[in-house]
Amino acid sequence: MEVVVGPVQATSVRAFVTFARGILGGAEGPGAAVPSDAARDYDAYLDEWDALAEAVGEVTWVTEADPEVVEYLVYAFYRLAKDLLDEADRPRIIPDDATPFYVLLVGGLLAALHDAGGAQAEFADHLREFWPSEMEIP
Repeated sequence: MEVVVGPVQATSVRAFVTFARGILGGAEGPGAAVPSDAARDYDAYLDEWDALAEAVGEVTWVTEADPEVVEYLVYAFYRLAKDLLDEADRPRIIPDDATPFYVLLVGGLLAALHDAGGAQAEFADHLREFWPSEMEIP
């Protein structure tokens, strides 16, 4: 299945990568609870986005991915986002400059799962309703 995220400013991608590496690199806290296989896959995507963030201006990230793998990673991403917000003393923890990429990333992943149809579409629609954020996910 194809996942499309963007267009978005490369600076937002950079800000998200920096934020995410800080969360996943922690020895304690919700980032440490991410399953090792998911953390490895996230790290590979962060490397891709880091390279994408070297551009100037708007960028779009496009990838082909197995729907079952995306479903697994999105669920782990959802749990991490929920755990981070549950621990936070504020309604949002994503830095302002990382927010555009974050919103488009979540929206792009959920849209790709929805387009896959079947149980993955139901899963995506359910998560879209309950994604832990005060931000509107497209």
